[in-house]
Amino acid sequence: RIGGEAIPMQDQWYGDKRDLVKWGTLLELARKYQVTQILQVLYHRSNIWNPIEIDGDFVPIPDEVIQHFRDAKSICNLNSSVLVQVLGETFSDRERYLQYVVGEIQARKGIKKIVFLDPDTGLEPRDGRPNRKHVLESELEMIWNSLSDGDVLVFYQHQPHIPDWINTKKRQFAEVIRVPDAKRAYAPLTAPDVVFFFAQKAAENEPTRD
Repeated sequence: RIGGEAIPMQDQWYGDKRDLVKWGTLLELARKYQVTQILQVLYHRSNIWNPIEIDGDFVPIPDEVIQHFRDAKSICNLNSSVLVQVLGETFSDRERYLQYVVGEIQARKGIKKIVFLDPDTGLEPRDGRPNRKHVLESELEMIWNSLSDGDVLVFYQHQPHIPDWINTKKRQFAEVIRVPDAKRAYAPLTAPDVVFFFAQKAAENEPTRD
């Protein structure tokens, strides 16, 4: 049953081997945690595709071709018992988009789900220089706090140019959402430059309030 300042997930990257690992991971986690819904936060920006030259004439790539090969929302047609929904609204403003995502999560309160954050690059670097391709720590924390007990947060991280990058970013992810230790999913023989961090929300993971 499948129903401008931006953090982009570009159309041009959709449908490669990383997506096989990505959705293989998500469906296995859905079975592991017995969730009924996957909510993908796409952080989407669209591309302007260059035309094709045919015998001296420049013609655009037909819309139906682009839609078939580069439509990230087509994952909603996945033949699975898990409902997949994509938050594909174009990201043009961080604060407004964050409120939109939190609102969509809270609208599904009571539904045990995976919330999958799928930015272009991953979590902001700790050198103080995030860009449009990163999720900020404050945004990750707010999204985590909006989840219900039993929900699972999954986060896409692309390889940054830092030593021991998987463990370094895994610690950062765990520290931001205040869990003792996050888990990871990784396919080094297929897509060695990406990893997925995940954690299940539970009452004991709630931040302490004074």
